[in-house]
Amino acid sequence: MGNFRRVCLLTVAVFLAVCFSFHGLAVDGNRTVAGSQTRTYFQETRQELTIHTIEGRQKGPTLLIIAGIHGDEGAGCLTAERYIDVKLEKGNLIIVPRLNGPAVDSGKRCGLGGDMNRLFNLPPGSSNPDAKLVNLAKQLIRQSDYVLNLHQGHDFYNPRWVSRKRNPSKWGQSNVIDKATYHLPSGRKLELGNFAKQVANRTNQRISDGDFHFTVNNTNTSGKRSRHREQRGSLTYYSLYHQQKIALGLEATKNCSLAEAISYLTIAINAAIEEAGIRAEALPSESRQSAGELWEARSKSLSKGKGKG
Repeated sequence: MGNFRRVCLLTVAVFLAVCFSFHGLAVDGNRTVAGSQTRTYFQETRQELTIHTIEGRQKGPTLLIIAGIHGDEGAGCLTAERYIDVKLEKGNLIIVPRLNGPAVDSGKRCGLGGDMNRLFNLPPGSSNPDAKLVNLAKQLIRQSDYVLNLHQGHDFYNPRWVSRKRNPSKWGQSNVIDKATYHLPSGRKLELGNFAKQVANRTNQRISDGDFHFTVNNTNTSGKRSRHREQRGSLTYYSLYHQQKIALGLEATKNCSLAEAISYLTIAINAAIEEAGIRAEALPSESRQSAGELWEARSKSLSKGKGKG
């Protein structure tokens, strides 16, 4: 009887250990609310990372939103945070507002290990200090059907030269894909180009100023003549070529106010959620006024925090 009790206790302990881990990564903090869960990793370190998971009442696809891979692109982090309290009717969201905490805190592109969006091809067992964050992001990608990586780029992308600020070498106001059509081993195809185009169409219907419409930027990353071969270490490239996921880089321009950039990214994310077939009770407001109020509230919160410190 004593042995049976010990076995039962051991089984319960193992079960709890599994529940409070994430595919082999220790969880420092865990908070669950009906339909949502918040996990914190690497707590009380410079690389502390919080992940929000929201489950819909009905089964459906899972969309991953990642922001803060570059610390000097603050609109992404602020926009991603708007989704952590969304309630879903169908499908799931995974939200990572600040993947690269040290970079975000310093307001610089790179964190402790260099440009994190070039580290998704690190070899196993890499000693790069950002490897643990990259590996955690990879696990989230494996759980997802769609992946959005939020960015801000200078000027405006256009497939043809229009001006110094609107041409193929720019990134702003674009849905970035690594390939238009990806052929799966099963014979099926992932039509990234079509998905990105539909998301852009939905987005542009809600943006009145045509100068800020989104276009599709196909970097054709694996091609021999690609202008962006460095992107083979990127998060979206890993998502597509190693995990066969539909992945977009959403690039808002830096040639506007922060409130406007948040508004543009919100519109683009909402469009992607709708195009993926995920349904929410309500999505974040797309108005510039709402985005501005968000930034003002966040600024006041940060100021109070500094005062207390």
